[in-house]
Parts: sequence; C-alpha cells; structure tokens
Amino acid sequence: MCCHAMTRILPFLLSLGAACVILLSLVELEGARSDVQIRDMVFGQTPVTEYLGEGAGQLVVVSHGFAGSRQMMEGIALSIARAGHSVYVFDYLGHGRHPDALSPDITTVTGTTEDLVQQTLDVVREAQARSGDDRVALVGHSMATDVIIRAAERLNDVNVVIAISMYSEAVTPTHPKRLLVLSGAQETRLREVAMSTLNQVREASEGVTVQRDQVMRRAAVAPYVGHVGVLWSPVTSQESVDWLGGKREWFEGEIAPAVTGPWIAGLLAGVFSLFWPLLRLLPKARARKAPSSLRRAVLSVLIPVPFAILASCIDLPLLGLSGFGALFLFFAVWGSVGLIVLGWRPVIEARQTVLSVLLLLIWGLGAFALALDTYGAAFLPIGPRLTLMLALIPAMLVFALSDRASVDGRHWLMRLALRIPVVLALFGAMLLNVADIGMLFTVLPVFVLFLAVYGTMAHWAAQRAGPLGPALASGIILAWSIAASTPLFATA
Repeated sequence: MCCHAMTRILPFLLSLGAACVILLSLVELEGARSDVQIRDMVFGQTPVTEYLGEGAGQLVVVSHGFAGSRQMMEGIALSIARAGHSVYVFDYLGHGRHPDALSPDITTVTGTTEDLVQQTLDVVREAQARSGDDRVALVGHSMATDVIIRAAERLNDVNVVIAISMYSEAVTPTHPKRLLVLSGAQETRLREVAMSTLNQVREASEGVTVQRDQVMRRAAVAPYVGHVGVLWSPVTSQESVDWLGGKREWFEGEIAPAVTGPWIAGLLAGVFSLFWPLLRLLPKARARKAPSSLRRAVLSVLIPVPFAILASCIDLPLLGLSGFGALFLFFAVWGSVGLIVLGWRPVIEARQTVLSVLLLLIWGLGAFALALDTYGAAFLPIGPRLTLMLALIPAMLVFALSDRASVDGRHWLMRLALRIPVVLALFGAMLLNVADIGMLFTVLPVFVLFLAVYGTMAHWAAQRAGPLGPALASGIILAWSIAASTPLFATA
C-alpha cells in the first residue's frame, strides 16, 4: 500500500518541483531584462538586438563566437546595458537568424575572416548612425576576437576592445591600445595567449593592469568555467563593465551584473524533468516486442561504421551548403545498414505511436527548444535553416529508427555503450573529410547533447508507449537540432 501510494504521489511531487523551478527561473530571467529596453532589428541582412540602459554611457558592439548567436551573448549585453551603455549584438553570416551562409574560404585572412570583418564594420557604422555616438567599444568571444581586433584597425573611434577567450595574430605591442582579455579558468592554452599579449607591453600576471604610453592591457580569469561557461560568469560581466566604465552606482555595488547562466540551466532542467510525469498522459502499449539479441544489437552499431564513413566522402550537393550532403549520407547509410542487421519489425499501435510523437514534438520542440532559443542559444530553424531541416529529416528518421531498435529495453550503461561507435565514426568521418563534413564539427557536440537530452526523453516515452513513436519523433528533432544550430557554409 505504501509503495502504491508513493508511485502515485511521486509524479505529482516531481511535477510540482519542476514547475516551481521553471517559474522561478523565468522570473529571474525576465527580471534581469526588466530595467533594459530590448528591441530586435535588422541592419541590411544582419539580425541585431539593441539593449539600451539608462545613462550616458557609450556605444558597445558585441559579437559571438563560432557556432554562437546573439542569445549566447545576452548575459554580457544586459550587464553592460545596466551600467548605462547602448549595446548592439548581432548574428554573423551563417549563424543564428542570419539568412546568408559563410564563405568556405576559411584558410586565408582574405576569405571568411575578411567577410566577417566587413560585416562587423557595417554593423558598427549603422549602430553609430542610430546612437549618434562616434566612440565605440568592441566585445567579442572566441572566433570574434580575431575579427573585432582586425576591425578595430580600420576604425578611428574604437577606444576599448574586450576579447573573451581570445586568439588572434593581429595583436601587436601597440594595437589594440586599450585591451581587456578574459579567459575561463579551464582555458589553459588561451590563458597563455592572453599573457603573451600582456607581456608585449610589460611583464605582468593575471589580474594586473599594465600600461606603457597610451597602451593599456589587462588579462583576467573567470573561475571554474571553460570556453562556453565564461560567457555566463559574473566575473566576465564585472570585468567588462569595469573596463568600460559606467554608472557610479555600479562601482558602489548598487547595480549587479546580470546573472542568467544558472537560471537558464534551471529552466531547461525543469522543462526536461517535467516531461517524465507528463508521460502519464500517454496510453500504455498493449504489446511489447522483446528487444533484439545483444549480439545483433552490437553488430548493428559496428557493421555500419565503414559504410557510413565511406558514404560521407561522397560529394552530394544539398541546398548549396557545404558538408550537409555528406552528413545526410552518413546518417542515412548508418541507419539503413543498422536496420538490415537488426531485421527490426516494430509493433505498430497507431494511437500510442501518434500520441507519443505529438508529445515528444510538442514538449521537446515547443517547450525545451523554445526556452533554449529564447534565453540561451539560437535553436529555431528559420529561413534557409527550415528548408535544411526538411531536407535532413529522411536520413535522420532512418538513423533514429535504427538507434531506437538497438537500444530499446536495455540498461542505461548498455545504451551508452551502443552509441559510442556512431559518435566515434562521425568524428572519424570529419577527420577524413575536413574540407566538407569536417567544417561542421560543431555537429558532434550537438549530437552528443541530443542523445543525452532527447535520447533520454525518447527512452522514457518508449517504455510507456512503445519504441516506434519516440523513434520517429527523435528523427525529426535530430534534423531540427542540427539545422538550427550548425554554422552554414556555402559550397565552394
């Protein structure tokens, strides 16, 4: 009786806890935006978000790193705007909501880098015209650090450069004149790069500001975080605002940096956790087919390896975008060979299948993906990305069916082990074909995160409603995830 009561009350308690976390996270995230005017706009073809604080600060243009987006820079933008500055954050070519792809000429400074420099200059000039402020500070992360340092050479009014996770060969002993370099504590190599730029001016250590004539530099470290987490560290925001200067209240402790990272994590964790009790809405499958033998499951993830890697070397044109044709063939061949080895014939129960597909799509894309896109990183396939998603769906469906058939009904350790070969094979395909599928290397972490988050949600749904519906939904979600988050390169 006690166990039966706990079985009934546990979903309610989990639902209540997850809902409270979601509500609290939304209150905190919206509260961080409350004293800043935020408006989306377009400069030419470039999507831009304007953050206006109260004060007579200066113009600040913020740019993201490779595979990033405006959303990823919002914590920093909010903190700077709250200190009284006017902030403009934009999506680079091939990123976020930008409709145009990147040039594939990534090996020369006059190629892709020059395109991004020109785009940055265009955004700065438009922002200057809108704000009426000639002075401008440039803030960039990772890839953008090299871009903004090169852009600053061509602008007469740049008085501050803030480079987060910096690497650039354009830094000299006299350029940029006022440079702050921020790194995450776990970015050992980039911390060394930061110190080398400091030592161009004077021997120093992290956390110390050095100056020679008109050149001033500082290297600071955000504790505990790495290449991505540095963007949401309060230390990053605090150091940036201190370097820029701002309201007196900031320095007196009355205005704090916008802390959004933990609340974004809380919101996503809450949405993810709430899916489990929601599964009670699904009807239970009447008949469950026994999983395939472990031997056959292992063969289904080993035999496809050489075929999928070879397929990814075929030059398949796909929407004029580089790498996605190879990616399509990799997953299509992997799934096809896996299904042949498994000889999988799913039990089809129409009601359970349709409802499980709908629940996974509504919650996984309508709730989780929307929350991520709103507060964390671009995750909606809009414009050419929507067309790309539709083109990828057939291959991802075949893969998802094979994947679900091999892992269905198995212990989580075995599910993990059965997915290692596809991750390693995808990595190997990228190494062998660097000029094509290798340019899409950010697909790899996206794929791993997909397996961890959406793969777990699909497993929960399959336990109740059978594997077919969750497999179909997983294929659509995988196509969505890759199309929405991967940088787009035009074919050569």
